[in-house]
Amino acid sequence: LLRVLDLSWVKFEGGKLPSSIGGLIHLRYLRLRDAGVSHLPSTMRNLKLLLYLNLNVDKEEPIHVPNVLKEMIQLRYLSLPLKMDDKTKLELGDLVNLEYLSGFSTQHSSVTDLLRMTKLRYLAVSLSERCNFETLSSSLRELRNLETLDFLFSLETYKVDYMGEFVLDHFIHLKGLRLAVRMSKIPDQHQFPPHLVHLFLIYCGMEEDPMPILEKLLHLKSVRLARKAFLGRRMVCSKGGFPQLCVIEISKESELEEWIVEEGS
Repeated sequence: LLRVLDLSWVKFEGGKLPSSIGGLIHLRYLRLRDAGVSHLPSTMRNLKLLLYLNLNVDKEEPIHVPNVLKEMIQLRYLSLPLKMDDKTKLELGDLVNLEYLSGFSTQHSSVTDLLRMTKLRYLAVSLSERCNFETLSSSLRELRNLETLDFLFSLETYKVDYMGEFVLDHFIHLKGLRLAVRMSKIPDQHQFPPHLVHLFLIYCGMEEDPMPILEKLLHLKSVRLARKAFLGRRMVCSKGGFPQLCVIEISKESELEEWIVEEGS
């Protein structure tokens, strides 16, 4: 009769979650955050009533996830592991009720699986070399309810400059955007979602000052630049820019020497 089970930080012998988990057929909530698990049992396919599933396990070694999530069609919240083994192939296209999806990887799932997830409000994606930014953004066009979009950093994609493929202006409800995608310069303001409120840029390697573009995004309330988002030495916020900005965070930008904030910015 168990409905809620939180196994966060539990270390399992041999890294295996016991197959008996499949007997808890009434589970609505299962959390394995930072648990010591490297292999999930196929009996998890019995957990068809799950609404919440957090598989963001301990990241020391890749985890094998059997292709059983496709049967959990009631899921509203799904957090996938950041590191999955090469054998993991997931079919997620039937999870049409999802509102929150993190850890989605184009290496382990098909981008087309996202097309039917029209209820999604939060999506965190990790790009593989086989899927470029342009393919992904065009596949996301139907997700008109998205409020937060997070492009996770991955070593393979960091080598490629995606700036020319960046167009997310069709996300009219998008309020939060996190980009860990290499770009030599910031995209034009018209390529950003029109009502963007929060922007986080990390590992972008921008060589040109992003402020002349960012200060034209009229609804921005917070901007965060971190870990080599900007490689330049000088940044200028001009008069009249950032009309609604409340928070700006600049951290670990080791090349930055001069930041000019004009009066009225």
